[in-house]
Amino acid sequence: MRQTLEQWLDYIGGLHPIKWDLTLDRVAEVARRLGVVQPARRVILVAGTNGKGSCCEALAALATGAGVSFGVTTSPHLRHFNERIQINGAEATDLQIVSAFEQIELARSDISLSYFEFACLAALLLFKEADLDLAILEIGLGGRLDAMNLVDPDISVILPIALDHQSYLGDTLEAIGLEKAGILRPNGTLVLADRDPPNSILAEAARQRCQVKRIGREFDWADGEVSWMAAELQQSLTLPSAETSLPNGSLAAAVQAMAELGLLNPNSVGQLCNVSLLGRLTRLDLAGQCVYLDVAHNPHAVVRLAAELSRRGCPSIRVVFGLYADKDVQSIIAAIGPMVHFWHLTQVSEARALPVEQLMACLPLADQARAESTVSVQQALENAIRSSVGTDTIVVFGSFPVVGEALEYLDRQSSAR
Repeated sequence: MRQTLEQWLDYIGGLHPIKWDLTLDRVAEVARRLGVVQPARRVILVAGTNGKGSCCEALAALATGAGVSFGVTTSPHLRHFNERIQINGAEATDLQIVSAFEQIELARSDISLSYFEFACLAALLLFKEADLDLAILEIGLGGRLDAMNLVDPDISVILPIALDHQSYLGDTLEAIGLEKAGILRPNGTLVLADRDPPNSILAEAARQRCQVKRIGREFDWADGEVSWMAAELQQSLTLPSAETSLPNGSLAAAVQAMAELGLLNPNSVGQLCNVSLLGRLTRLDLAGQCVYLDVAHNPHAVVRLAAELSRRGCPSIRVVFGLYADKDVQSIIAAIGPMVHFWHLTQVSEARALPVEQLMACLPLADQARAESTVSVQQALENAIRSSVGTDTIVVFGSFPVVGEALEYLDRQSSAR
């Protein structure tokens, strides 16, 4: 008998034979039975390769500033499942999630659901029960066939497109863009935050007769100023800070999306400079040692990570690095390699993880002399901290579980002091 959240997570993790089963028919039918196809009075769908979680965090901050009730669902989580479902800024409790899982289990009958589909339905169900003004839904993979796409959005947000998950979405930006554009609806509104978007997105938006608001045209966040369109009028605001921890494009898209819904409180826009998200350029100080943690796990994201570290005065770094096997390891290494003083390579105990021996083999020969393989994220981080001297900066990056395990270790170290 499943009673605890941990027991339910074990159960749903082994229920469906395919981890990413990109079809909508099964999950949409269960959503219909549960009555959660419209989880809130307004819905924003957020897709893209990078910056989705940051955009959702900014939308949540703006919703708070506007005084509307809201729910946010993102994936994956860093440390615990509850991170995936938040209502009015608070994570769903174990009891709430278990109750949602029990209802989903009854409703699905003989329909098989994946772990991700259970998570999506739990979020939609809890949002529906909370009677919310706004649901902010992050697309997990792609767009067209992602489980969240069963909901019809009022606003579709597409963030920058880059190469990732090619085995599922296609080998070109155009193919990936078309999959992301699957979240568009006829005569809908698209907030497009890719400065050089694939033509496939623009073509699909035209085919669907969508109203398109593009970054660098109708809205932007650059040069110390944020601008947006509201009621066909251009508005702008001088920012209180030029430095943010989240991607500017994600922040700008959030502002424009809320303006489209008529829910933007201009007084809260400048506060986005202070919004942060765990695992996105998160800085922690441990006994005087500076540690950055970032879930950058594709070349596009790692290029931004390297640029931000350089801008913040971290020209020479020690990295704790682990990755899933389906990623473009060579391009990721090339993007940050010139800054790396020493590599602490590691892996998590998941089937998808790239074995640390293969990760070492991907390093250039010159870098292999400045690298070590470790059996765990904790060991890699301990070695990095112990070996650091002077002004070394430690950077933990790669797949979500790598950053999550590092955060758990650092939390334990801080608590012990």
